[in-house]
Amino acid sequence: MKSLSTHVARRLAVSAISLPALAACGGGVTADGGSNGNSGGAPGPVAPGPDTPMAATIDRTAKPMELPDSVWPVNYKLWFRPDAQLKTFGGRGDVEIEVREPVDSIDVAARDLSFAQGRTTLRSLANPADIIPLVPTPQTRGDFMQLRVNSGRIEAGRYVLHMEWTGKIQFSDEEYCTAELRAANPKCSAATGIFKVGLSTPDGVSSDAIVTQGETNHARQWFPGWDEPAFRHTFEISAEVPGGWKTVSNGAQIESTMLPDGYQRVAFEKTPSMPAYLAFFGGGKFDVLADSFKNPLGGEDMPLRWFTPPGRSEWARLAMDWTKVAMDYYYQYTGIALPFKKFDTIAANDSYNNKQAGFGGMENWGAVFEFADRALTKPGDARTTYSVAVVTHEIAHQWFGDLVTLDWWDNVWLNESFARWFDRRTMIKFHPEHYTFSDYVLDKHNVISADLKDSAVPVQRNLNDAASFGFINPAIFVYNKGSHVLETIQNYIGEEAMKQGLRIYLKDYAYGNATPSRLWSSLEKASGGKKVADIGDSFIRQTGVPLLTVDAQCVGDKTQVAITQESFPNANIFPASTWSIPVTLAHGNAMDKTSTIVMSENRAQVELPGCTAVLAGPTGQDYYVTNYSAASWSDLLAKVHHFAGNEPLLLNIERDASRLLAAGRISNAQYDEIKGVLKLSQKTQAKIARSLTKAAAIDAGLEQEEYPHALRYQGPLKLRGNERR
Repeated sequence: MKSLSTHVARRLAVSAISLPALAACGGGVTADGGSNGNSGGAPGPVAPGPDTPMAATIDRTAKPMELPDSVWPVNYKLWFRPDAQLKTFGGRGDVEIEVREPVDSIDVAARDLSFAQGRTTLRSLANPADIIPLVPTPQTRGDFMQLRVNSGRIEAGRYVLHMEWTGKIQFSDEEYCTAELRAANPKCSAATGIFKVGLSTPDGVSSDAIVTQGETNHARQWFPGWDEPAFRHTFEISAEVPGGWKTVSNGAQIESTMLPDGYQRVAFEKTPSMPAYLAFFGGGKFDVLADSFKNPLGGEDMPLRWFTPPGRSEWARLAMDWTKVAMDYYYQYTGIALPFKKFDTIAANDSYNNKQAGFGGMENWGAVFEFADRALTKPGDARTTYSVAVVTHEIAHQWFGDLVTLDWWDNVWLNESFARWFDRRTMIKFHPEHYTFSDYVLDKHNVISADLKDSAVPVQRNLNDAASFGFINPAIFVYNKGSHVLETIQNYIGEEAMKQGLRIYLKDYAYGNATPSRLWSSLEKASGGKKVADIGDSFIRQTGVPLLTVDAQCVGDKTQVAITQESFPNANIFPASTWSIPVTLAHGNAMDKTSTIVMSENRAQVELPGCTAVLAGPTGQDYYVTNYSAASWSDLLAKVHHFAGNEPLLLNIERDASRLLAAGRISNAQYDEIKGVLKLSQKTQAKIARSLTKAAAIDAGLEQEEYPHALRYQGPLKLRGNERR
């Protein structure tokens, strides 16, 4: 932050950094509506205007990849109305745009939308009487529409773009998922754009509702526009819907007016600046469980609501309680309050088989969507681990993904790895009955197993035409491996440096876009210049797992430790050979001393005081496998009693040894000795058995790993060759 208002300065005095909604702050435009002076390329930093509560420069230098950056949206006034049968809808949009240089046409993304003839126009804000008709013309490649002028050019300036259209309300039944579509995609689902869901009571009485899903680029099925994450702008959403419905969107509702035809007109407050994929609307005969959350940073109460199917509001009670705990945790961890007057979660039933949609929840900013059968718990029943995880996962996204957004979809791990990392850590902290650090160790080893196969892909994947569909699959890498990379980095720089680095990251790129280098830079600032970038890049850009071999020998009154690294034997298509690895060694008579190096070559040498056994990775959570020379194994096992009770660490040593045995790197006799000395508890051994059984079922296709999202990209892409930062 380059400057702070007096109000925010007072808030800082109580260690709370508030980032209120910069409602009029679109890319390339200042908060008071003026240009930031950039005439081409991606918008640069934006200086807020005098009406902005907090003066802060917002980084807008991330470039869009498909749509031209010569036109930038500022504010979107969106209206739509579904038909009575919930099969189609009509839409209208007035978009304030900045044309940054003269253009022949305005390009927008649109899929399965029909533009109303003669109803697409451009009005100059400088000369409101000057209205230019535009001709919507489909492009031959991708879901893009050019809005062309009949003659001449559109000059640089500020305009209001008016569009009207009709579209389809999607739903997962045979009407949409035909035999042909299912043959191409067995998991065919129409839970995209505006789609229909069922709301059923506990007694089985059903009614229909509609909700929206914009990620990755499905907002274009709802409204034409700029649905790349680099385009952030504000939304004013309104609709006309059946009069008996309750409605919800990102902002607080500000209008509900009954119309003569039995519909109601509803409208919502302007949102903060955000990417289009986070825009949300839901409507139906919902019940509502209401509560409130006290902001620990400022003391204000924020209304919380869970929208549920009729008769199921009390089914959200456990989820509501967990929402309050998770919100308090993230507010205190980040030091940043959400820029909303309320926070909603919408839970809908699965009566149209939307479980095949490929996601269990969606982090729409201020209005999270969940499938009810995954998130709600019947009174008296025990909640599931997944229902706990998915709630905190989507709340984590409100900061990591929504406040700060990936620049392009090959960096989706910047959203998902963080949400997975936080959902694991909050469960460990607040719900160890569902998840512990031992579970996290087993999760790491499941990732390692996947990372050694020929299907392994980097956490940060290149995205091109050939890989434009299902590009984050297998999701285990974007979610879980990325999470373990973050854990490895935290083990290196420390928890406090990690928290402060993430606060820097969130503040510097709030209402903007992130890249890996921006994340690494923030963590390096907080850690006193530790080389996080080399470590992070080496793990997210490569497949496979490092294998460290440690040989510790006593020489006089010192211990000389030789460490080598290689790629663990694998079936990777493009195997890595070298990583930058932070290696922490535990040593000393009581094994309570630690020394850390960053190993970037195939061999490293460390000298330690005294003659001592050595253990690599004393948390058990670092993303590598460790072997030892025969003598070093013996010395280590003689000291294992110092780690008694540290079940996650002992479990990790056993899992490493099991993997080494399978690879032929240690003998059966060695493994039996290691396992015997470790003396894992029966509870931990049962966890291992369950983990192996589940992994085998997933490998055999009998079971699927559950992820909040399994994102699919509607291609083909039209990459512009823009330089990435």
